[in-house]
Amino acid sequence: MPTPMPTPTLTIHPTPLTQSTFSPFGTVIKSPLPPSATSFPSTLPSTPNIVPANQNTALKHLDVTHMRDLYGSAPSTVPSKAVMNMFSCFPRVLRRSRTKSMEFFDVKILERHPYTTQTFIPLSPPSSSPSASQSPARYLVIVAPSLPPASVAPWRESGPLDLNNVKAFWARRGQAVTYGAGTWHAPMAVIGDERIDFVVVQFANGVAEEDCQEVALEVGGNREGMSVMVGDPVDGSSGKSRL
Repeated sequence: MPTPMPTPTLTIHPTPLTQSTFSPFGTVIKSPLPPSATSFPSTLPSTPNIVPANQNTALKHLDVTHMRDLYGSAPSTVPSKAVMNMFSCFPRVLRRSRTKSMEFFDVKILERHPYTTQTFIPLSPPSSSPSASQSPARYLVIVAPSLPPASVAPWRESGPLDLNNVKAFWARRGQAVTYGAGTWHAPMAVIGDERIDFVVVQFANGVAEEDCQEVALEVGGNREGMSVMVGDPVDGSSGKSRL
């Protein structure tokens, strides 16, 4: 069961996902090549992490993210294994402001995986293309660090959620992300009119409290809780799924 956490009114403004802005929380994975690169280059990039492969029909990009398995330090000592799943994520329903001028994604829950990194890799879209009236899918990456360790469960190894430093980023299908071990994050939130399928790679040992820790963000009274401003419904910058 998620641990309840009273949450003040927090409105987060997302910024574009880049490695420099996301680095405190993990790794951004994207191709360094432009879409126009459709044949093997005559001149190789002068960087040591790109090498020719497959009889000069491919470029191999080395060590694009860092997978970490920290289950050796988990209290249960139950060994872990590598796990690969797929999540089909559908567009989220958004909340309009009282004046109907802006739209928000309300964050209800955050989670972390204290002993493993977790990589989300978006797959190519289905063969059918969106109509001109549809918004191309993108997704929100919502993250937060932990406070210093507490002395009581469930936050012995690292501290509880730091609500003062929550960040949100806009990501597109051409970008994958790796959450660092222990990074708080929201379940993947797709915004727009299309589904995004993600391949998710991590380690797990089957012990619920060691695989995933969750907090439920409680609201009440005059508190509206945590939300991410996602766009103007008039200019179509967010999506069609609205309340």
